[in-house]
Amino acid sequence: MKIKRILPILFFSILAAGSMSCSDDVTLANEQEVYFEVHYSNQAWGKQFRGFLIDKEGQVRTYDMPAGWNDADVKPTFTKDEMEGNLSKTKISSTKIASAELDKNISAAQKITGDNFSKPVNGGADMGLVRFYAYSYDANNRTYRSVLLRQTGDVIINNLDTNAKEVADWLTKVVDDVY
Repeated sequence: MKIKRILPILFFSILAAGSMSCSDDVTLANEQEVYFEVHYSNQAWGKQFRGFLIDKEGQVRTYDMPAGWNDADVKPTFTKDEMEGNLSKTKISSTKIASAELDKNISAAQKITGDNFSKPVNGGADMGLVRFYAYSYDANNRTYRSVLLRQTGDVIINNLDTNAKEVADWLTKVVDDVY
């Protein structure tokens, strides 16, 4: 009688222990803090440089003329520490992106391939430039690489990848919400 009671207990104990120790699921921490940036720059009527970053929580973080900014226009790849330096110069705005919307656009941004751009077209004079970026993160090298999605203003340039267009269109709507 005792064996009949012990066998099921032993069987389920071994089964439970085996299922715990054989798991292939490994949760990796998401080290990428920033996914998107939009900024406006103009030199025509005095220096202007302002914009926002969208972080992994969907928080829109604004900046206006930050000193020592690591600019994707100047340097398309920079370190995690440099990005953290940029984040420290931002202010959390009241605009926050819903997680489903953020995930959808992160997924689209991750599918962008190549750097195939439209021919630059004159958009006007003294308008400045608005640039839309997605960031990819290399965890091994701890570096961010900016991907230009669109540029408007004095010179218009579009990334021809359909995912880049989708994300840039979405970021245009976010600009309207922020400003």
